[in-house]
Amino acid sequence: MVLDGLMLYTMYQASKYLYKASLGLSDDVMQLKPMMDDWSKGQDSQAKLQNRLQRTGRRVFNTNYFENVIAGDIVDPQDIDVSFDDIGGLERQKRDIHDLVVLPLKSPEFFTSRGKLLTVPKGILLYGKPGTGKTMMAKAIAKESGAFFIDLKISTIMSKWFGESQKLVRAAFSLARKLAPCIIFIDEVDSFMGKRGGVSDPTFSSMKTEFLALWDGFTEMSNEDDGGFGVIIMGATNRPGDVDPAFLRRMPRTFEIGLPNRPQREKILRLQLKTEQVDDKFDFANLASDTMYYSGSDLKELCRAALMIPLREHIDNCRAAAEEAAKNRTAEDDKPQIYDEAAQPEAPTMRPLSMADFDEARTMVQPTGATAYAYENSQEEEKPTRPTSGGPGMSIDPDMFAAIMAAGLQNLMQQSRNNVAPSFE
Repeated sequence: MVLDGLMLYTMYQASKYLYKASLGLSDDVMQLKPMMDDWSKGQDSQAKLQNRLQRTGRRVFNTNYFENVIAGDIVDPQDIDVSFDDIGGLERQKRDIHDLVVLPLKSPEFFTSRGKLLTVPKGILLYGKPGTGKTMMAKAIAKESGAFFIDLKISTIMSKWFGESQKLVRAAFSLARKLAPCIIFIDEVDSFMGKRGGVSDPTFSSMKTEFLALWDGFTEMSNEDDGGFGVIIMGATNRPGDVDPAFLRRMPRTFEIGLPNRPQREKILRLQLKTEQVDDKFDFANLASDTMYYSGSDLKELCRAALMIPLREHIDNCRAAAEEAAKNRTAEDDKPQIYDEAAQPEAPTMRPLSMADFDEARTMVQPTGATAYAYENSQEEEKPTRPTSGGPGMSIDPDMFAAIMAAGLQNLMQQSRNNVAPSFE
């Protein structure tokens, strides 16, 4: 009897211990779940990378855990649908970048025998206003050169685990070396390599230091077979003044991707509308003159807004026809109909684009930041002013002021074309 009681008590204590152990194990598993998810994503990235290498006839190589994480940001050049021909204007920049980057990556044999002066620079910086095509230019470089494109993001290389951010930075360089020719692209580089000083996260600072140190020693890491032409660092920013000088020193070649001029705007508009039907009286030159201070992305959005006008008219006509047909429907029409399953719906037939469509679209799409800045300025004017002794209290960006004036003039032109008296309220 006593022995049975002792056995029951022992089994009870053992079950309690196992239960507590299972709870502790589940907590450990929950803590390890993010690492398990990262490992699973890394395995998927590794499989996709090996498939890309086999498809392009490249040498298949092994990668470690950290390189697999970076592999998730790789873009195959065959998957990029942008080339230099798709970029309107910027002819001088395209020519210089082709001779400086694309040609050495595609044909290094022309440069290796000429000494160390004819080598690809450590890095290239593309800077300019938002929407001018900096990222598009970087993708076109990868497409033209046939190089793999690592779109390196801060979220990829930042880790909460101690020391992993530095390992991920090192993995980015080692993976790029294996993928050579390869381009490491950092968009909005001012947020990653901003000026140092003041209070900053020590982990972030050590990661930047690791990146710069690896960049300096990348010549020794480069393949001897390609003469060090295999990898290039490329950055893009619209705030070059906020970039760390140590980073700028390693980017000896910089290219301004500015706002397009009138001939460049005309070329961009022709590229955007090359697959669309336009009216016989459509004047690209006049439209390019009316879109001063528009960036490339602004012109693309302008074309999209103009295309919506005939599409909206077509939808309204179809809706009106359907309502009219519903009124005239008879009992015979309500019988079930047999449709051909193989029949495909036809594309809607819309009228061609006209200049009037773009006149209306320009009232909806303004140059980048013009409407937002005008609203902010109006809000400042509504605030009660206080007398100050220090002169004007608000500075206006000259370029933004010119964009606002251009938008206002376009609005006046539109009102005059419609024979409407302009309102200055």
